[in-house]
This record gives sequence, C-alpha cells and structure tokens, in this order.
Amino acid sequence: MKRRNYLIILLFITITISFQSYATVPDTLSVHTKELGEVTVTASNFIRKDDCIIAIPTKMQRKHAVNGYDLLRNLMIPGITVDRSNGNVTTPAGTSTVYIDGREVEFREVQSLRPKDIAKIEYFDIPTGKYAKDAAAVNFILKPLDNGGYTQLDALQGVGYLQGDYNLITKYVTGAKSINLWAGYALNDPKSSSDEIESFNFEDGILNRSTSYHNSGNRESKEYLQASISNRGKKYIWMLRGGLAWNNMKRNVDNGMTSYFPAIATAEDNKITSISNLLNHDKTLRPSLYYYGLNTFSATKSLEYVVDGYYSRNDHNRQYNEGTNIFNSLVKENYYYTKINANYSMTLSHRNKLAISLYEFLRISDSDYSGNSSYNQNLRSSETILFTDYSQRLGRFFYDINPGLSFLSYKLKGMKSINRFTPRLQARMAYMIARNRQLQFAFALGNTYPQINTINNVEQAVDPIIILKGNPEMNNSILLNPRISYNLNLNKIALQTGLSYFYRNHAIVSDYYFRDGNLISTFRDDFIYHQPGVDLSLTYKPSNSLNLNISGQWNEQIAKGDATNHSLSSFKSQMAVNYYAGEFSFGAMLSSPSKNLIDLQIYRKTYWHYQLSAMWAHQNWAVEVNANNLFMMNNNTIDKLSTTAYSFTQTNRNRRFNQYATLKAVYCFDYGKKTSKSPKYERVESESAILK
Repeated sequence: MKRRNYLIILLFITITISFQSYATVPDTLSVHTKELGEVTVTASNFIRKDDCIIAIPTKMQRKHAVNGYDLLRNLMIPGITVDRSNGNVTTPAGTSTVYIDGREVEFREVQSLRPKDIAKIEYFDIPTGKYAKDAAAVNFILKPLDNGGYTQLDALQGVGYLQGDYNLITKYVTGAKSINLWAGYALNDPKSSSDEIESFNFEDGILNRSTSYHNSGNRESKEYLQASISNRGKKYIWMLRGGLAWNNMKRNVDNGMTSYFPAIATAEDNKITSISNLLNHDKTLRPSLYYYGLNTFSATKSLEYVVDGYYSRNDHNRQYNEGTNIFNSLVKENYYYTKINANYSMTLSHRNKLAISLYEFLRISDSDYSGNSSYNQNLRSSETILFTDYSQRLGRFFYDINPGLSFLSYKLKGMKSINRFTPRLQARMAYMIARNRQLQFAFALGNTYPQINTINNVEQAVDPIIILKGNPEMNNSILLNPRISYNLNLNKIALQTGLSYFYRNHAIVSDYYFRDGNLISTFRDDFIYHQPGVDLSLTYKPSNSLNLNISGQWNEQIAKGDATNHSLSSFKSQMAVNYYAGEFSFGAMLSSPSKNLIDLQIYRKTYWHYQLSAMWAHQNWAVEVNANNLFMMNNNTIDKLSTTAYSFTQTNRNRRFNQYATLKAVYCFDYGKKTSKSPKYERVESESAILK
C-alpha cells in the first residue's frame, strides 16, 4: 500500500508541474488511498465514466429528433455546441471528432442517422485509446442489426432564399450482411451584398479604393450516389464502400461599383469610378473508395484499420472585370488523396489500457494554371503520424499519457524536398472528488502544418493592384494547450466549467508588401498567438418535458509579430430551450453577438441570432419547421484588417444572416423486421491545392 501511495503522489506531482499556472494544488486534491469500484455518476440521463460521459436519450428526446445532430443537440450535454447546418460539434477543448460505433465519420453520415436506431452517445472529454489524438470525441452507438430493411425519404425546403436538400436511403440486412444505397441532391443560393473600403500605403502616398455590390448570386449544388456492402462477424467486421459526388459552386457579381481616390480626397470629382463584375466558378467531380476492417483477437485485443481514398477533378475559373481591365485565372487540377490508418488496442491486467495508432496521408496535386499567367504546379505531400496511448485508473485518479511523432515531407515542382519532424504529447488526468464531482487536468503539445493551397510558388493577379502569391518556405506551428475543468452532476443539473490557455508559435498569417506598383498578398509564419479563456455550460432539466441549457465563453486573443500586433477580448453566450408535449415539440435558441480574430488578423463582429422550431412526429412521419432571425433584415458581419501596407473595412450582408425558414419532412417505410439505421456516406468537400 505504501508503494501505491508513493506512485500516486509522484504521478500527481509530475502532471501538475506541466501546468505552471496552476502549480498551487488546493487541499481538495489530497490523495485518497481507498480503492473504489467502477465509479459512475448519474445526473438525469448522463452517466459519468473515467474518460467520458455516456448520454442515454429519453423517449421524448429521441422521438423529436430527425437525425443524429438533432439528438445530440436535444441531449444538451454541458460543453457541447451543435451547429446542425454544417455539422460542427464544438467543445471548450476544441472541435470534436465524430464517430459511429468507433469509426470516424463525416457530416452526411451523422445527418442521416435515424434517432430511434441510436442506443446511446459517448462524449469523450478525456479522449483515450484511438480517440486520444482528438481534442474531444463524440461516438454514436447504434443498436444491434437485425434482418429486414427500410427505405427513407427526406426533403428540406427553404423559404426566404433558394434552399433545398433531398435524400433517399435504402438498406437491406440479411443475417450478418448489410447492403446500402444512398443518393441525394442539395441546392442553395443565398444572395449577398458587400461594401468595402481598402487603403494601400504606397511610398508616394495612400490610395483608397471603395467597392460595393448588391444581390450577388452564390449558387451551390451538390449531388452524390453511394453504395456499400458490409459483414459483421463475431471476430471480424468489414465494410467496402464506393461512390461518386459532384459539386458545382458559382458566385456571380454583376454591376458592382469600384472607385479609386487619394486619402485627401474631399469631393466626388477626385474619384475614378468604374463598373466591376466577378464570376467565380468551381466544379468538382469526385469518385471515392473506402475499406474498413476490425479484427477482434480476444476480449482484450483488437486491430482496426482503414484505407480511404479518392480522386478529385477540380476546375476553378475566376474572371474579374474592372472597366477595361480583365483578370482571368483558369485552373484545372487532378488531386489524389489516400489515408491509411491502423489502431491496435489491448487491455492489460490492472485496469490499464494500451493503444498504438499509425496514420499515413498521401496527397498528390497536379494543377495547370492559365489565363493572365500560365503555370504548372505539382505537389507531392506525405505525412506520417504515430501515437502510443496508455491509460490507467488508480482509486479516485484516472490518467492518460499519449506521446507521438509526426513527420511531413512535401516537394514542389522544381524545388528540393522539405521535411518537418515534430514530437507530440498529450497528458490528461481526472480526480473524482465525490460521486457527483470531477476535476480534470489536460496538457497538449502538438503541431500543425501549412495548408496545401498556400505552400506553392504560384502568382495570380486578382485585380489591378493585388497579386496573390504562395509561400513554400513556411515552418510548421507548435501548439501548447493546458486546461483545467470542473464537472458537477446532480439529479436535474449538470455543469461544466473550465480555465484554459492556448499558445501557438510560427503562426501563419497573411503578409503584404509592395513590388513594382502592386500589393503582394502572401503568407508568413513569424507570429506568436496567445489565448487565455474561461468557459461555463449549465444544463437544467426540471422535468422530462422541459430542458434548458445556458453557456458562455470569454477569451483574450493576442497575436504578435514583426509586421503588426493584434489583440481582442471577446465574450459569447448562448441559450437553448426544448419543450416536449406528446407528438409535438417546441424549441428556441438565442446566441449573442460576438467578436473574433479570424486568421489571427481580421477583427470580425457578428450579430444576434435566434431560432424558433416546432416538430410533429407520428409513427414513420416527422415534420419540422424552423424559423431563423424573424423580423431581422439588417444583420451583417463586419471585418477589419489593419497592417502597415494594407488595411480594409468590409461589411457583408447575406440572406443566411437574416430571416428565413425551413420545412423538413421525413418518411420511412420499414419492411421485414425493423432494422438499425445505416449512416449515409458522403464527403462534404474535397481538398485542393489550388491557390484562390
């Protein structure tokens, strides 16, 4: 027992030192030697485990949800914010990775989940094992498969601007085998307007430019067709999937007005005004192939692997006319993406677990630029990541250590290969103060690489003054993120609050300088970024019929570099209420305006946002109505940038920001025995190395 006490104290001191700002340990963290059994804390439908919260949906939460994102939002797990429109699941620790039965998935897969087929949802706020690479993880656990099948149709139609999303899913299961087919079409065109003032600080004086346009088209359509076959055995599970997707996006600005005038201009006579037009057209054709396998060797050992790849044909056509000046860029890209992942997990004899994860990413881009400038760009990129994760519970303590290495090698046409080798480390610890209170510590040391569309040596003239240029010489950023958080679970109240600090060196930002009368817009990596923050999320469930969540977050964003310094203090809050009454449910959501530092440089101010919703659910039918920002017609976002050479202020208005409504209807026809829902497999977007 003495040896165990010594190990506990040594472990606690080691991890605490990593959090220098929290070096003084409160008395409530004294070490207890009493050995506990499985520690679970129940608050409403939440069960607290060492590394995760298990959320069991109630009958009403499940009934009044159309898809997986709806159900996750209805659960109101403290700390989780769900954006149903794009599938973003955010937590105080960062964006959450989403899984289905332990397999990493994407937006459409969760959007098509049928809530009655979801047994429970796991929220890993202390990710371990194969989840250890994530800031946070959400895992949807489906009910066991059975024989039979179903066909489901859903249609969403928008009012206020052109918007529609239509999908068909069919599935048939016989024994251990499952065959699936998915098809869908989506279209939207939110009109937008913009007013912008730019300042160019040339050596011989400041030149200003004002640009405005109204009722611009932003039409985007998506189509996909996917099919898969899978087999679920006692020791081996596999799935093979293939599909084809199309994406067509067109932005059209007609009869915009552009004016040039010196800084001292006081009259309209000083302005030179011309009509400007912009056509920006992007098309993507993407066939894909995916294989997933899971070997269970024993009750304690398993091997999971994924081979995922696609080919993408990306066409980018940008034409900008300003008076008699024409700037045209046409890019045709062949893009190849391959991901190989293997996860080996084993459970040891003393409540400890070991997992080894290997990732290999291969990206090849070949792009032909034509128009005002002609260029061929070839990029080959290989990234290898290796993680080892070890976790164990010692009485009231639970800890997880996750060291790793990453290696990136990329080569541009005509240049030498560039290699980056970086260590990674994540350490997490939880202390169960009581059956309904937990204290968590986390420390992360990681890295991130420049985006592939910035590490090239292409130059594009986008207007009479600005030339866009890539930079292949940027370094990778090192990230540091300690965090301490407190969780409380009572019968009707669940609370999560935390204090965090985020640091990034070699942060990549836009860089501006003048060359031969033009402003060169490129990238640099000499910024340092700091972000201390405090967050709180409270869920109150006075009854099964009424659920309420209130959350707020404050942070200070500071970016420092040779070119310029930026700082911003921001606060954002959100409230959501759900009320269930038989076959009907009603909801409301309110989000406050916020300020943010976009790309570490651009000050962005957003608007009030609220949503009212109602749903009717009966047997195989569900109908949902959402009204967004009723009676609001002047919402806009304001962006500001200020550097030594270049600055701008831009006001953007979009129909998405103002009042609109959606109506969604879902019908599911079951045949044979009721069958668990299969996810819809579709990638939302292809990667691309095109400089835009």
